[in-house]
Amino acid sequence: MASLKERVEHKALLSKVVPVDEAVKLVTPGCQIAISGFTKSGEPKGFLMALAKYLREEAPETRFTLLSGASLSEEAEGPLAPFIGKRGPYMSSSASRKRIHSGEMDFSDVHLSAFGRNLIFGIYGEIDLAVVEVSRIRADGSVVLSSSVGISAEALIKAKKVVLEVNTAVPDYTGFHDIAVPPVYPKVAWPLPVVNVGDRVGADGVELDPSKVVAVIESNVPDFPVPFKPTGEIDRQIARNVIEYLMHCREWLGWGDRLPPIQSGVGNIANAVVGELYSSPFRRVRFWTEVFQDGMMRFVEDDAKFDCASATAISFSAEGRAQFDRLFERCRERLVLRPMWLSNSPEIITRLFVVAMNTPLEVDIYGHANSTHVDGSKLINGLGGSGDFLRNAYLSIVHTPSVRKLRDGRTVSCVMPYVGHIDHTEHDIKCVVTEQGFAQITDLRSPRRRAVEVIDKCAHPHFRPVLHGYLKIAGGGDQPRANDLDALQGWWREYEAACRSFSA
Repeated sequence: MASLKERVEHKALLSKVVPVDEAVKLVTPGCQIAISGFTKSGEPKGFLMALAKYLREEAPETRFTLLSGASLSEEAEGPLAPFIGKRGPYMSSSASRKRIHSGEMDFSDVHLSAFGRNLIFGIYGEIDLAVVEVSRIRADGSVVLSSSVGISAEALIKAKKVVLEVNTAVPDYTGFHDIAVPPVYPKVAWPLPVVNVGDRVGADGVELDPSKVVAVIESNVPDFPVPFKPTGEIDRQIARNVIEYLMHCREWLGWGDRLPPIQSGVGNIANAVVGELYSSPFRRVRFWTEVFQDGMMRFVEDDAKFDCASATAISFSAEGRAQFDRLFERCRERLVLRPMWLSNSPEIITRLFVVAMNTPLEVDIYGHANSTHVDGSKLINGLGGSGDFLRNAYLSIVHTPSVRKLRDGRTVSCVMPYVGHIDHTEHDIKCVVTEQGFAQITDLRSPRRRAVEVIDKCAHPHFRPVLHGYLKIAGGGDQPRANDLDALQGWWREYEAACRSFSA
């Protein structure tokens, strides 16, 4: 573990070091705070946990707005949730979710590529306070971020006041980052010249006006590990079907052995897909993605399988973190961490021919996908970057189990006549994959004709008859809907019976 003096080279800022219990008093009712952090990495953990304690004991009526790159750890956000009046653009906290559903917390779900730009444009108003975790403060006042970028650069630039949390328990991340900030209208900026995954176009730190820094605090809390469930056979079969589709595309589109850059969402299925990708014939794989996670670490040690990667954050289990620490210098050479407006840039995703792969909650027979809301209204986490990638990718793949089990014991189909909430339309998706197989969505057939293939290749066999039954009662049209109430109620009774009778 480094000392604070080793990490803070700017003498004037070293003189602003205060206890975290003093720094949290800068949070006042109604203020708007922008912080570092993305998928539980690089968040100002010491400040957030101390702030929850302070508000609970000293100012329980306080409500403020919290803006971050993406989700924070439950350890940091959970205790703070009762004091958050507004939240955006993504979260995974069960405590915040309950308050969002009850109407006690306003939540704004925004495409991540747009959020950082909106922030610096001023669309969300003034930022009263930025709290950012850094691994080093340089002599010129610029800062080296830690394990994520997210909106950290925009927060530091836009905020009236800044608190820097120097984490001496994490490595010095100098050399990992590529920082560029969005241009603000009416300034005209040339397109950023990123033409390869490993290209660097910005600075390795964030320039900062030291006079805005009102406090420097020390933290020695490492990032909290991300829990991954053991990979199951369904996850592995989904992954094998994804690779089968990619192999089909290799022949169909003439790739050879060089796969286009890959974006992979977070979670068990995503890790399983990356694992199967390692065993595939593809060589020198490149990742242009949001989060560099466990499954990707296997590539780092193998020059034949791995070229380079770009992300806005790293996010690991305890085992993945240990592997990353062991290969830290090798990762510094091969991994670039960028602001999320840049990692999720539609322009660059299109330019690099990125293959995007994400896991929705459910899909429908016409190719629409729901990533965010159970039963159409109950928020899970938020859209995140899935829309950025699926809409702009060269190939856009959604992968999900064909069924999921509910707490009441019923099993429901993840392939439905219509999803309860549409996050991604059929225009944005080229392939649907489940453990049953894959169905191509973007071709010259009508949605009605493609629906038969989605049912036959992606739905669970137990639910295929009832889904074909829906098409029969739906009548004509481009994307037929069953409008006869009696027929629809009859179909729904058949579907509910199928859910109750399902046996894996």
